[in-house]
Amino acid sequence: MTDQKGWYGSPRRIQVFALGIMTLYVGGLLCVWIAAPTLQFDAYPTECPENSQNCTRIAPNPHRGNGEESITINASKEEVMAEITSWIESQSRTVIVTESENVGYIHSVFRSFTWRFPDDMLFHVECDNGSAVIWVHSEARLGASDLGVNDDRALSFNDHINSTEWTNSTCEE
Repeated sequence: MTDQKGWYGSPRRIQVFALGIMTLYVGGLLCVWIAAPTLQFDAYPTECPENSQNCTRIAPNPHRGNGEESITINASKEEVMAEITSWIESQSRTVIVTESENVGYIHSVFRSFTWRFPDDMLFHVECDNGSAVIWVHSEARLGASDLGVNDDRALSFNDHINSTEWTNSTCEE
């Protein structure tokens, strides 16, 4: 076997370089996995951390998300919960961690493409005067900034829900 050098260097050097890059990537994924275990929320969060750049709320105590306090629609709680679940499942790299239609609660995890950073997105649905009221809380587990990803995700969900055709049924607990 010849070990001729080309314009790119020796084949052995390329193999070592590729192995080094793969080792760094897998090591980075392992660090993210260890540093950000799946969280269990005992209750729906009441606010985002002060001056947070990695959290968005469309709920009481709104943060980013155009300052909206809720999403209100004329639909049943069951229909809304089914649509939220459908929207989550249509997104890439997501998993539903907890879902309770009785309570009106969904906890999902979205992961970034390259490094698999986890973002928790929580939904709360309740009935108020016959309308369904949705609260959304989306927050990155790691870092000081999410580069606007959680805000974009929450606003995308808001646009999706507002453009959905509903049966105009009454929301009852």
